[in-house]
Amino acid sequence: MAVEARYFCNGGCGAVKTQEEYEKGATHCGENTCSMYQHPFEKGLYCTVEGKRITEEERNQHQH
Repeated sequence: MAVEARYFCNGGCGAVKTQEEYEKGATHCGENTCSMYQHPFEKGLYCTVEGKRITEEERNQHQH
């Protein structure tokens, strides 16, 4: 499937974590130079084919 749930940092580092990484403890931004350092990641959708975050409205366009 091309669309997966991922966890995103909304700060400058732009970190993206998989469900597995999140469950293993990567729940907050750990990049000390990021504006969102130590803030929790936000759950969203990710297109694995295009390598980018997408919205719920874009989900059907990314069923590659």
